[in-house]
Amino acid sequence: MRKLFILLFCLYPILASAGDINIEGRVFTDKGPLKGAKVYVYKSYDDINSGAPLLTSEPTDKQGLYKFQLKEGEYYFTAKGNKDGREFFSYHGNNPIKVEPRNLWLTFMSNEIKEPVYSEGTASISGVVTYKDSPVKDAYVAVYTPGTKIFKGLGYKTESINADGTFNIHLPPGKYIVIAKKKESGKKMRPLKKGDLFCYYPKNPVEVKPDKAVQIEVPCYPKGDRDSFAEAQKIKTNEYITLENLNNNSGYGIKGQVRDLGGKPVSGLFVLAYKSKEPVFLMHHLSERTEYLGETDNEGNYFIPIDSDGDFYIVARNSIGGSPQSGDVYGIYEGTTMHHISFKTGLVIDNINIVVGKVKDRVSEKSIYDSPTANSQPSGFQNQGFKVDNVIDKDTIWKENIVIDEIVVVKKGAVLTIEPGTIISFKNTDRDKNSIGDGGIIVEGRIVAHGNKNNKIIFTSASEKPGVKDWSYIMVLAAGSDNIFEYCEFHYAFTGLQVQYSNAKISDCLFNKNHEGLRFNSANLLVEYNSFLNNNLGIGFAGLDGKVIIKNNIISKNSVGVLFMHPRINPVDFKKSQNIEGMPLIKTNNIENNLEYNFKMGESQSINIDLSNNWLGSVKKEDIEKLLFDKTDDNTLGQIIYLPLLEEPISKIGMR
Repeated sequence: MRKLFILLFCLYPILASAGDINIEGRVFTDKGPLKGAKVYVYKSYDDINSGAPLLTSEPTDKQGLYKFQLKEGEYYFTAKGNKDGREFFSYHGNNPIKVEPRNLWLTFMSNEIKEPVYSEGTASISGVVTYKDSPVKDAYVAVYTPGTKIFKGLGYKTESINADGTFNIHLPPGKYIVIAKKKESGKKMRPLKKGDLFCYYPKNPVEVKPDKAVQIEVPCYPKGDRDSFAEAQKIKTNEYITLENLNNNSGYGIKGQVRDLGGKPVSGLFVLAYKSKEPVFLMHHLSERTEYLGETDNEGNYFIPIDSDGDFYIVARNSIGGSPQSGDVYGIYEGTTMHHISFKTGLVIDNINIVVGKVKDRVSEKSIYDSPTANSQPSGFQNQGFKVDNVIDKDTIWKENIVIDEIVVVKKGAVLTIEPGTIISFKNTDRDKNSIGDGGIIVEGRIVAHGNKNNKIIFTSASEKPGVKDWSYIMVLAAGSDNIFEYCEFHYAFTGLQVQYSNAKISDCLFNKNHEGLRFNSANLLVEYNSFLNNNLGIGFAGLDGKVIIKNNIISKNSVGVLFMHPRINPVDFKKSQNIEGMPLIKTNNIENNLEYNFKMGESQSINIDLSNNWLGSVKKEDIEKLLFDKTDDNTLGQIIYLPLLEEPISKIGMR
């Protein structure tokens, strides 16, 4: 009877709660199983930093084996142990991990803990990335702020390491989490796969102190490849499922097919679901973290497991992180004007199909000189008010009066032609209450807005008493072909015209009384004979991947004439990624009489800019520099080089 009581008592933790899930696995160093280690379970990353585990396992046996039970939920897991007088630690690279009603097997590959070393110097984190005590090549280091919960995607700063595995990142004083990763396939910006290295500094977060340099070693382990990390006989039974198998068995999510402009399936692309945070998809979302992703197979089919309610933007591209570069393959789901899919947990949404093309590719679609009516029968619209969810998926002509109260999307492969004299008016509808009108046009195909001197094309507010931000923008977004804006006027927009990762010619246009006149980022762009007047910002630009010529324009009476912005995206090696030889050519413009600054360097923008051979409103140094904001005002910024300068205004420029 006593033996039966002891047996029942030992079984009690298993029988006590039918809702508990068995968690089992092993802890290793690179020499083999780690005996006496403990696994720690936390409800949040903050709990790790504060040393407040929800549960601590019993010490592992000689095979490094541990076991315990958890209720269904999301947790963070670490492991720690000692061997031969050295302390070892493992942060599981899949954190946070969702524990579902399946017996789960978790393996921990731990590395030695080494303390940070401080020395006098500039505030920075430097060190070396290692795998089995040897330097790692071709990896990158991402530094995250403590508020970050999931260490995926790009960090607060992300830099490639040197050939000898070392790195040095200058940072303001504070605490940071240091992660490093190496992708075996060479696709740096993609999710980790089996065999890729995940590297976590065991003493995270690292404190950066004023006037102190801190040296650390960031050790790695191979994701999902315990065999290459440590030799040991396998003991896992089929009663337990690994994380890799669990993720592959998820049955709920979004699926579809990715094709190119010719209708051919495209394999090997990443398809990502970004949870909606703003009413319109913005390109900086591409550098943010998402755990929801899939990859296209040989037939272009993809599936993204999703376990959360919400609206999702679906993007297909050949790399992850940062902005699309020239020649990259890119596409976004265009089935609705807002680009997003509403998803409910427990569902499968099918036929979310995406068309992709090459960014800034002049060959993939129609030439700038082709007539959009040559090989098609475009539909025509006049005196028509567009409603919600209007998508243009074939060649279309607009003329006379067009009224828009939402976003109109021109899909890839389609051309929107706007005839001379057309007036496009946007109703001031603000459903998301962000003080910006909802109306706008997003062009992912091609737009040809070709007015003339006597019959201009006008984009403006439909309000009787119009004001700045009555409508959103005309956005040319990752379009492949050349886009044309000639003799157009833009009034009362948030941004009159945005050109993002596309080709465009803008000439003889007026940008007047907008929040921003023109904004561009990583574009091939010719901007000539335009007038930017009475805007809060005349021209703003960020990424430098592209050929840009800005000449013979009048930029005057704005709050700020031109702003060289730091991009909201956070690419790897930002300065290295910028083609300095491809800096915009800004010549023979009249940039004068702007209220705050004629030219301003944006926050953290440390690249010098050439502004020579322009008229800047004066020939006196003190007058010129009073309206320039650069390194002279903030030593973290780049310098505006304005000499030699023009000694008088240029005549016969601006809108002709």
